[in-house]
Amino acid sequence: MLTLLKNIEFFFFALFHTSGGMLLLSFQCVLEFRHLFANSRRILKMMLEVGWKTLPLASMIGLFTGMITALQTGVELKNLGIHEQIGTIVGLSLVREMGPVFTAFIIAARVGAAWAAEIGAMNVSEEVDALRSLGIYPVRFLAMPRFFAAITMQPVLTIYSIVVGIWGGALVSVHYLGVPRFIYYKRLFNALEMEDVTLGLLKAFVFGAIFSIVCCFMGLSTQNGAEGVGRSTTRSVVISLSLILVADYFITRFMG
Repeated sequence: MLTLLKNIEFFFFALFHTSGGMLLLSFQCVLEFRHLFANSRRILKMMLEVGWKTLPLASMIGLFTGMITALQTGVELKNLGIHEQIGTIVGLSLVREMGPVFTAFIIAARVGAAWAAEIGAMNVSEEVDALRSLGIYPVRFLAMPRFFAAITMQPVLTIYSIVVGIWGGALVSVHYLGVPRFIYYKRLFNALEMEDVTLGLLKAFVFGAIFSIVCCFMGLSTQNGAEGVGRSTTRSVVISLSLILVADYFITRFMG
């Protein structure tokens, strides 16, 4: 019984310590925005890492997401004789849900894991302590550029992925389901409203903030050498993906 109570105590202590640390780190990153121009080179480097280097993967994910969505729903709609509505379903699902979530997943898995491993390796090799000894604030030098790059490039990549997904859905709808191209795009654009686009961009912004803060915090909290780096990297990805889904539900519930 005592062991069980200790495990419960340790779980809640770790939960509150981690969540509080991430919240504090997010506030510190926002406060460090006043040093954006002084860190412009590092910020541009991180933006290229999040945006340009992830573009091929985002293209593939967006294309096949749109194609799969059109294929899965289009076949059933064709059996019901209403397959011309496929553009509506593809557009709304990509803009409101699948585009922001899937794009956040691939960026968190690719870029976020690399950030956690890089910062974690710096922490266990005492490079972070060396920065402090030189008068360099680690949050300003390591976390803030990554946070800013994530919240700015995540919406851009999301828009790109949605556009590619819509085009992929059009390929399946036109060449496999027999829907006229004009009808596909007409139904799609008639169904979309500015609120849908705003909701999708809001989700992308929040998801970018989540995975960047989680990965930077886990990297700065890394201990116990190479084993700790691997553990922090795994935890950063797991926590990021979990929080993205949780945030997606609450944003959809209260704002969708």
